[in-house]
Amino acid sequence: MQGTQPGSRYATLDGLRGAAALLVVFVHFPMLCHVRAIEHGYLAVDLFFIMSGFVIGSAYDCKLASGALSCRQYTQLRLVRLYPLYGAGLVLGLVAMGLRLPVSNWSEIASALPASVLMLPSHVGLPTFYPGPTVWNFIYPLDFPAWSLFFELVASLAYGVFFRDLTTRTLVAIMCVSGLCLVYLACTSSISGGVAWDTFDSGFARLGYAFPAGLLLYRFGRPVRERRHPAALAVIVLAIALLCIPWPAAHQNAIDLFLSLVVLPGIVWVASRVEPPARLLPLVAFSGLVSYGIYVLHVPLGFIVQDLVSRIHTLSHPSRVIAAVFVPGIVLLAWVASRYYDAPVRRALLAHLRARHAARPGASGAGEARATR
Repeated sequence: MQGTQPGSRYATLDGLRGAAALLVVFVHFPMLCHVRAIEHGYLAVDLFFIMSGFVIGSAYDCKLASGALSCRQYTQLRLVRLYPLYGAGLVLGLVAMGLRLPVSNWSEIASALPASVLMLPSHVGLPTFYPGPTVWNFIYPLDFPAWSLFFELVASLAYGVFFRDLTTRTLVAIMCVSGLCLVYLACTSSISGGVAWDTFDSGFARLGYAFPAGLLLYRFGRPVRERRHPAALAVIVLAIALLCIPWPAAHQNAIDLFLSLVVLPGIVWVASRVEPPARLLPLVAFSGLVSYGIYVLHVPLGFIVQDLVSRIHTLSHPSRVIAAVFVPGIVLLAWVASRYYDAPVRRALLAHLRARHAARPGASGAGEARATR
């Protein structure tokens, strides 16, 4: 995650991002990974939203304010950042659903594809957990974790378009309205929504609180960061532990609300102020590198591994084989995809954008090139 100065990093946030991505894997496949169900793990998405607000503010606030970066250029940068790995997850999801579902469902898979290619929600329902009969109305049926990427994209584009209007007062007002919506949801149902159409509006409430919170944490918390501080690792461990603790069921909604409104923003604030010891920097950098790939690829890969292993009847303990292969496999796949696919594709796209901007009449080639970094 880029900091405010060229070459600077928020390394603790990188580590936190990778740990949260792995937590999401365990949330979606607890039996596959031989762990107990993680009741509050879905709040990792709220943590991602807060970190996104913080990092987008650190990367683009100054550029947009100074005019070095236009709204159009900013939008292009965000699409270049998000789409390549999203596209890889979509292709893998298409393969996973094609292998998992009977031929009679392939027409629904094809119907979900056009919207998904455009990174838009789809109204096509699929029996995602076949042979279970339930049709799940996920807004991204071919790779359901991508629901949060839609909200991330909404927040990113709104930030670019309305940047001049996003004053402290406006951000606080958005947070207050969204916070009240989350209180209502906690009192009536749950704040875990957003992934499916029946809870679609809940995603806006979660995003509307978390993303502005991250922006404000950046704008009002830019101290000189302490390097080589052991508290950096403690922050990461604490964040994951709080989401894994089996809190009493009777108080789950209240605890979820407190975590999302108070604790998670506090964790991001602390994580942005302390940096890990030098010996841990390669580990947290790797964690940040693979985090997005883990998040967007793990469900299709999990389905494929699960279905293929279940068909190998010669294995005496297929579930153990899956557990041994799946988690290392998703980390390896995310690293390969990030290094050998995502990074080269993004470099090529950015080079193309710089060339187009430099070729425009009256455009400053050097200035445009700097703006697209």
